[in-house]
Amino acid sequence: MNDTQSIYDSLKQADNKQLWVIAKELAESRKKNLKPKEDSIAVDLDDKEALRQRVMEHLFAESKKGNAQASDKLARIAGLGETEQDIVIEIVNYNPPKKKAVRRKAKSTTTK
Repeated sequence: MNDTQSIYDSLKQADNKQLWVIAKELAESRKKNLKPKEDSIAVDLDDKEALRQRVMEHLFAESKKGNAQASDKLARIAGLGETEQDIVIEIVNYNPPKKKAVRRKAKSTTTK
């Protein structure tokens, strides 16, 4: 049973015994495909460089599928983003306080 048409044809012509054999074969095939791979289970979280590499490979695969978020994260992890710049904050006061005019008391000109 290699292609869809041959499977379909054999199902149409099969009796109960043959259908049972085909169902068993399909079930075993599914179990194989759904079984977690040993490679994906053995992840050493202490090995940061290897973990970083695996994450980048995964993000690259997702990026190939058109996932924009994966592409953005991949660029950040790979250091392809914009270089960080220091922020310069300059305080500008566009409404400076007005200086109040100081009134001076007039000196009296009378003599004692």
